[in-house]
Amino acid sequence: MIRWVIIIAAATVVSVLTVCHPSVLAGNKFLDEFVSHEILALLIVILTITLASIGNIHLTLTRMVSRFESRAEGELAAKPARDEINSSGWSLLYAFGLCTVALLIKGGAESNIYAQSGVNGVALVILLFNLLVLKDIYDTVYDLVKEDGAANEHEKNDAA
Repeated sequence: MIRWVIIIAAATVVSVLTVCHPSVLAGNKFLDEFVSHEILALLIVILTITLASIGNIHLTLTRMVSRFESRAEGELAAKPARDEINSSGWSLLYAFGLCTVALLIKGGAESNIYAQSGVNGVALVILLFNLLVLKDIYDTVYDLVKEDGAANEHEKNDAA
C-alpha cells in the first residue's frame, strides 16, 4: 500500500512541476542525458536481477510446499505469494515498455518543453516504481529465507 502512496505522490509532484514549472525537469542537463538509453540500461539491469530473484523465490516456495502433508494444500497456501511475485515481475516488464514509449515521445518532441518535462518526470516515476518493486522482492526473499528451514542446510552438512 505504501508503495502506491509514494508513486501517487511522486506522480503528483511531477505533474505539478510539468504544468507550472516545466523548466525544472526539462532544463536539467543531467535528466536530459539520463532519460535516454541510459535509463533503459538501468531498468533492464533491475529487470534482469529481479527476474532471477523471482525464480529463486519460486524454487524456495516449491521446496516449502513439498513439506506440506498434502501437496495440494501447500500449493493453495503458496498461490497468493506466487501470484504477487508474478505480478511484480510483469509490472517491471510493463514499466520498461512504458519507458521505451516515453523515450520515443521525447525524441519526437524535442522542441516542446512540456513534453520534455513530462517525459523526464514519467521516467523518474518509472525508475522509482522499479526500485520499490525491487525492494518488495528482496523483502520477500529475506522473509522466505527466515521461514525456510532448508536455509541452514549447508551449516548442518558442514558440521557433519
